[in-house]
Amino acid sequence: MNRRIVAAFVAAALALGAFVSIFLYVRNADVRALNGVAAKDVYVVVNPIIKGTLAENLGSNVQLTQVPAKAVPDQAVYDLAEITSKAASVDLVAGEVLLTTRFVDPAVVTQEAVSVPKGMEQMSILVKPEQVRGGVLKAGETIGIVLTVKVSNPAPFNIPGVGTFTMDGDFMTKQIMNKVLVTRVQGGTVVTADSTGASPLPGSSVMITVALSTSDVEKLVWAQTEGVLLLTVENKDTDESTSQYTTGKVVLR
Repeated sequence: MNRRIVAAFVAAALALGAFVSIFLYVRNADVRALNGVAAKDVYVVVNPIIKGTLAENLGSNVQLTQVPAKAVPDQAVYDLAEITSKAASVDLVAGEVLLTTRFVDPAVVTQEAVSVPKGMEQMSILVKPEQVRGGVLKAGETIGIVLTVKVSNPAPFNIPGVGTFTMDGDFMTKQIMNKVLVTRVQGGTVVTADSTGASPLPGSSVMITVALSTSDVEKLVWAQTEGVLLLTVENKDTDESTSQYTTGKVVLR
């Protein structure tokens, strides 16, 4: 009987020893993997982080971890001070390296994208705030696109439905698109006010993503190359029927 008890104790001790050995082996796997490999200390997500979470509230959801240098992205976060006062622009999953590009102004996070109508494609245009209602724009609104180009053509040329023109060095302005759906806005500002009642100034540029047909994409790409754009913000009652080709002669007549 005593022999059986002793044998049981010995078996239990051996099992415990094996368990401890395996535990230590697994725990030190990362250390062995980095042995002889250049590593960097970067922040890694250890618990899921939802979109909109402020950097100041990341807490124990991120951890400073040694990662092989070759696997560290250029935008990796080495110091949480790099993303202070910013919010996660997307949901973050455990195991991914924390990136500065995933954190933006909290106001931008609230500017949700809208779905793209079937058959359309998206493209983005970068404009200054003064080119689109002071940078105050949100996804879901529609815009009109006005193009101004300089015409250098001393020979008469015909505009279908308008007539024959002779222009050299004058500018021509025309609203070339209407009811263009905005699917996303990055930058600019949102409608808020400080204690004095004044609205904040927008950033230096606004990235606007719009949904267009293929032919309108081509038209807009050409317009960006050839002239200056101004974007209007429309409403459901906007009337575009008075649009015309406008030159100096039309303005000053």
